[in-house]
Amino acid sequence: MEKLEAILSSKLLPMSQKLQRNKVLAALMEGFIRTSPITLGIAFITIVGNFPIPGWTDYLTKIGIFQHVEAITNGATGVFALYVVYSLAYSYAKQLGSNERNSAIISLASFIMLMPQTIATTVMQDGQAVEQTIGALKLDFLGGQGLFIGMLTALLVTRFYAFLSKKNIMIKLPDSVPPMVTQSLAPVFVVTIIFVLVFIIRVLFGLTASGSIFQFFIDVVNAPLNSLVASPLSIIIIMEVLAVLWFFGIHNAVLQGPLGAISMTMVVSNIAAYQQGQELPYLVPSVIYMGMYAAGFMGFVTFFMIRSKSAKMKQLGKLSFIPSIFNITEPIMFGMPIILNPIFFIPQVCTQLIAGFVTWGLTTTILPINLNPTMSLLPWTTPTFIKMPFSGGVNYTILMVICMLIGIIMWYPFLKIADKKEYELELESEKMKAQETEAEMTAEEIQA
Repeated sequence: MEKLEAILSSKLLPMSQKLQRNKVLAALMEGFIRTSPITLGIAFITIVGNFPIPGWTDYLTKIGIFQHVEAITNGATGVFALYVVYSLAYSYAKQLGSNERNSAIISLASFIMLMPQTIATTVMQDGQAVEQTIGALKLDFLGGQGLFIGMLTALLVTRFYAFLSKKNIMIKLPDSVPPMVTQSLAPVFVVTIIFVLVFIIRVLFGLTASGSIFQFFIDVVNAPLNSLVASPLSIIIIMEVLAVLWFFGIHNAVLQGPLGAISMTMVVSNIAAYQQGQELPYLVPSVIYMGMYAAGFMGFVTFFMIRSKSAKMKQLGKLSFIPSIFNITEPIMFGMPIILNPIFFIPQVCTQLIAGFVTWGLTTTILPINLNPTMSLLPWTTPTFIKMPFSGGVNYTILMVICMLIGIIMWYPFLKIADKKEYELELESEKMKAQETEAEMTAEEIQA
């Protein structure tokens, strides 16, 4: 293992350091880290509101609490793309030496301008259902489904703002005008140009069958997967695509079309066959799905982080451990971040792929599974280790443990590399602080 870590360190660390000198990647990593207080802060309410006890959410709904839980979670993760746009634009502007606040707020405005702003709904009038179009923003596009377009908007708008600003396309104001007013009014021409371009983009995508750039992106990503059926290979392909997209910051919600259709087909058909005592039609695909899910479990990632040398990783691991047990991975994905971090590309992309084929092979050969598909109806926050014994007995539990071990083996060396890198940065920072303190003390002694 030490030899493997040494080889990976010699190859990955120089590449990682080179990539992180890229202003776009540096801004992306900083931008995501800045949003981690939101994902960490909302974890407790999310767990309590969706606690894995049958009937719990129904009870909260009955007493009028669940609507407030939803409101709080929607205000945090439901509109997460908004926070990413602002944070990313701010970080990128800082890298470019441009005005951070102007870049952030203009990017945020551009993002909302590109968004569909009407929703077709059904209302009751005089006892009859009537189709009506109302002015509203779709929550899906403010959250996971809009995350990639938000990132793209923040980067392009900020870059273009910095470019135009350097061309001195600014309103010249006298020196007597306060700096805050100057910074607000000077870029009016620049902002006008940006908004005109946003308008043109909105109109062009409005002419497509998708109707907006948001839906266009979803349709393009989903198109190759819509024809897939619920087969072992299809599940592996979709889960692998999810892992790759997640690494690049594209939320799983973008693929809810094909993934939702396939998972619903498997769940409904398996439960119907199970209740009638028949063979499950989608046994192997369902087990592969759960095996790949188990391999991607972030609990062991946070456990190793708690035991790391780096203060940053140790603290983040402690804060993320409980949420990860309940399948809430955003704190670790955005806080580390794993997203767009070149050190974690291999484990993020390859772990579930390996687990998928291992699960497929074992299930069809030496580890036959008697699956109870009704366990898939448990709340999504149910810990994986609780689901295992009730979902398929001993063989199923063994299989899921094997998948978790694959995850541990794949992630461990890369976490060690990241820990080493962070620890060295922290030591260097402490050394610089000590030198600054010593210099200040020396200066004070000279003055005395």
